[in-house]
Amino acid sequence: MGCNILITGANRGLGLALTEQLLEKGCPVSALRRQESTRLAELQVEFPQCLHQYACDVCDESSIRMAMELMIRDTDSLDILVNNAAVHLDQARLPLEQVDFSVYLPAFQANAVAPLMVAKHALPLLRKGQKKLIVNVSSEAGSIEACWRKSEYSYCMTKAALNMGSRILQNYLEGEGIKVLALHPGWFTSDMGGKDAPISPAEAAAPIVKLLLDPPSLNEPMFVDSSGMEMDW
Repeated sequence: MGCNILITGANRGLGLALTEQLLEKGCPVSALRRQESTRLAELQVEFPQCLHQYACDVCDESSIRMAMELMIRDTDSLDILVNNAAVHLDQARLPLEQVDFSVYLPAFQANAVAPLMVAKHALPLLRKGQKKLIVNVSSEAGSIEACWRKSEYSYCMTKAALNMGSRILQNYLEGEGIKVLALHPGWFTSDMGGKDAPISPAEAAAPIVKLLLDPPSLNEPMFVDSSGMEMDW
């Protein structure tokens, strides 16, 4: 039996692709989802012993707490947490003069705060696991040094904030041997990535699965792309 993995936003896109590929490799997956998914339901039938689904709004700490209470009944440890759930609420890429700032706090809650809340409640199980890995799905959009955009403020700012949260979390957990990654998954077709992206979620997931199962060591870079190459902060 492979390592135990918790994935947020597992009902579609990259989260669903990761879930499918990890199940195929024999890894038990705990899937947090806001909505039900036809494909997840099919995977549940195909992998009844390895897939556990939990309804959860990762922006609501009480919802996370309830999901984790259910999870503890099904597994006694976690090896890997993948904080994949995210939103992109300013896809119109408007100039500053036309920006709708009402989406900014919800975006920060989903992209930067929620991963820390999930980590908080997953830590007791992670501390009992073998791999001890937290992966926060970030983006090259969160790189300050390599920034080229002239819009998409909220998405870029939330991913930069997630990177800082990941760095602080790594400082906090390093002494326990828990590795934290801020991972740029690449540009793939999805509700956030759009239809023009060069690869599918399944193609984006394949190298990430390899990275999850053979992650960098504690002293190796933590802001990386899906091949493990270091990104510019």
